[in-house]
Amino acid sequence: MSLIPTVLRNRDFRAVWLASLASNAGSWLQVVASGWLVYQLTDSPAAVGLLALVTRGPSFLFAPYAGQLADRFDRRLVGMWTFLLQGAAAAALTVLSLMGHAGVASLYILNFLVGTGFALGLPAMLVLIPTLVEKSRLSQAVSLNAAGINVARLVGPAVGGALLATSGPTACFALNAVSFLALVWVLWRLPATRAEGERRRAPMREALGYARRDPAMRRLLVGMTVFTMLAAPVQELAPVVAARIGAGPQGLGLLLGAMGGGALMGAWLLERLGGAGLPRHRALPIAMVSFAGGLALVAVAPLLWLGMVAMAFSGAFWIWMFAGTNTAIQLRAPLPLLGRMIGLYQMSVVAPIALGSLIVGVVAERTGIVPALLGCAVLLGSYGAWALWRPVREIDEHRVDPAPAPA
Repeated sequence: MSLIPTVLRNRDFRAVWLASLASNAGSWLQVVASGWLVYQLTDSPAAVGLLALVTRGPSFLFAPYAGQLADRFDRRLVGMWTFLLQGAAAAALTVLSLMGHAGVASLYILNFLVGTGFALGLPAMLVLIPTLVEKSRLSQAVSLNAAGINVARLVGPAVGGALLATSGPTACFALNAVSFLALVWVLWRLPATRAEGERRRAPMREALGYARRDPAMRRLLVGMTVFTMLAAPVQELAPVVAARIGAGPQGLGLLLGAMGGGALMGAWLLERLGGAGLPRHRALPIAMVSFAGGLALVAVAPLLWLGMVAMAFSGAFWIWMFAGTNTAIQLRAPLPLLGRMIGLYQMSVVAPIALGSLIVGVVAERTGIVPALLGCAVLLGSYGAWALWRPVREIDEHRVDPAPAPA
């Protein structure tokens, strides 16, 4: 039996996957450098939380339009233009940092532009995947795509922490700017992709109506919103966590890298358990409860190594939520609405990260990071236990009607 996943034998998918891996790793260099700089300049957890808001906040504004872009236009071109925007913003940060002018305001503004490019391009990139692989390989492709993101989460922060400590933030920003070119090149070489929605220009309210009516889609989107709002602050406020346990920039990179390493193990475990019959409607609430336990340990860990163990444990169940939810939506959503459903998924992921990180940052400034994260753990564990008690089995069913009635 080959150790190489079957889907990686597909040339186009393999090229996109490898280029995305490089770009995501580069993005983590910027995350580490920006968060550390803001905390060093302000000594404020709230300011770090605000950085998360301005970076993720564009999803509040643009995710619905991004879904329509993915449904109506060549997804390849949407991806190319949005990656060019992100690369230009990262290049501007490089120049400002090199000149010694990378202040808090410029960090906020240029990270907002990066977030805008990310928000506009993400649905097109996610919906591009089913056009590159056979339907029978879609679940494997989505899981491998999520695993690639977490390979980047493992390598990027560790490299970013070391690079920040040895060469400063300029090198982190410069490598991120260059990394976007890999994806632009790969997308340029792909054939054009015709979007399903080009034949049928349904408004966004149709996707919202479908999400409201369908019990599986409603649970998936609400569950992801709750999860990202309560789980993501440990990642976005990692500079504050690192400072609490006396770790420098390398320690920050190790904490975030440990979470990525745990996610890789989690992806492997989920693939095995899913193959053995664990349904997604059970796996998702189990992931919430388990992540809550890891989050509580991160909050109170007195030493770097224990914090890394807790972050790795949490990361294993982080990937369960993202891979399981993304796969379920792609397999269940009606094809003419797929881009817009991915846009709603994007909103349920990125927007709550921004809002939750800001709120938890403000709370941490008043009470300390420990009680702030413990509160998130209690709330997340409670919701996960309720979802486990009240499962929605339709989550494991695939699409039947490709064109639901308008809302």
